[in-house]
Amino acid sequence: MRLPFALLAVVLAGSFAFHAYRAEHPTSSYQSADERSYGALALGLAERQSYDGARTALHWPPGAPVMFALAHAVSPHPDSERTRDIPAAYWAQALASLGTLLAAFGLAWALAGMWAGVVAAALVGFYPPLILATGEQVSEPLGAFLLTAGFCTLAWAAERRWLPGYALAGAVLGAAVLTRADLLLVPFLVALLCFGWLWRARRDPRRGLAVGGLLAAGALLAIGPWAAYASLRADRLVPVTQGSAAPLFVGTYLPGKGHTVGMKRALEDEVKRFKPSVRDTPPFHIPAGHYMEMIAARHPDLPEDAAIRREARENVRRYALGDPLGFGVMMLDKVQRMWTRYARGGARHTSPWIRGWHVALVLGCLAGLLAGLWRRRPVLLAAVLLAAAYSTALHTIVISQARYNLPLMPILISAGVAGWFLWRREREREPAEAP
Repeated sequence: MRLPFALLAVVLAGSFAFHAYRAEHPTSSYQSADERSYGALALGLAERQSYDGARTALHWPPGAPVMFALAHAVSPHPDSERTRDIPAAYWAQALASLGTLLAAFGLAWALAGMWAGVVAAALVGFYPPLILATGEQVSEPLGAFLLTAGFCTLAWAAERRWLPGYALAGAVLGAAVLTRADLLLVPFLVALLCFGWLWRARRDPRRGLAVGGLLAAGALLAIGPWAAYASLRADRLVPVTQGSAAPLFVGTYLPGKGHTVGMKRALEDEVKRFKPSVRDTPPFHIPAGHYMEMIAARHPDLPEDAAIRREARENVRRYALGDPLGFGVMMLDKVQRMWTRYARGGARHTSPWIRGWHVALVLGCLAGLLAGLWRRRPVLLAAVLLAAAYSTALHTIVISQARYNLPLMPILISAGVAGWFLWRREREREPAEAP
């Protein structure tokens, strides 16, 4: 019993060393638009107790700005107002990733035992993209922690048959949604899966209804207050964020191959006619907002978001129906873009070593998850697979980037490791039961 905990302590110390180094040496040479916006919103919360600072504040979910604001309140930096860079935020990222390590340990332990937990903790704790993300002012590390913690809480609630634990798991998954809006349906899909699984596998619809209902209620309790605030502020329904029209347009624009860089290249001439001030600017350096203004100008009688959404629907009509083969190939390409690449930030080139390790982890853990489902069919493995499948399907429609896999990787690693342990356990049990 002591050895697994001793190894966990070693893994925790080693992982902390890597994350602490990144927190002390963040990527300061480049800040993406997301990083600047998160910094501005966090400073607005910390200094003025207001969710303002970015041009379109409700475009960004509140989870990461709240964490960065708390970090700034604890350890403020005098240059942050000028640079939108919050040094204490990187230490908050490091702590969130250490929490992810512990949640991965707990999730794999609940599914397949303590040794599975140690292996999962080591793989998550030393996963290079998660370490690199500590030095970025982005939302993925916190999203990874909350998503993994939500599944860990769900696993232990199921293990102990503790009904209030399902509501707590739903609330933690709801907090993950408030950090990563692309996870919006995950808590409710998992609740529906648990209801159907308990109804069919255990012939217990009442318990299935209780479990699914508590999960959904916990998620609604977490998301509801923010959704009410955002909807009142925007004067229309806003579940978590507004501004989803732009990713939908880019993701369905076949000439741009479904990604932002391709869209900028395809529309370069048009945007330079629309904005003569950027005529001599390379397309990659032209802000994406200029492209969206140009798209919205095609429908001057509509608000910008509605105009872009109309153009996105036109993309679907023109390309999905007019060139279904090309549109399908673009969708498949977005799947491989999401899963065969790793989150590396915008200031560094791809490392073939890290990418190779990432692809090996994805394939190995997916195989382990499927092997565990085939042998034991535990509902938690099915829930992890459902979350990954939902996120993948969503990003085949909207923009697909490698960083979108980062919040999912810890639960995929934990479930994959647990699946292999369960598969091996069943294989060893078969000869003993054969006589």
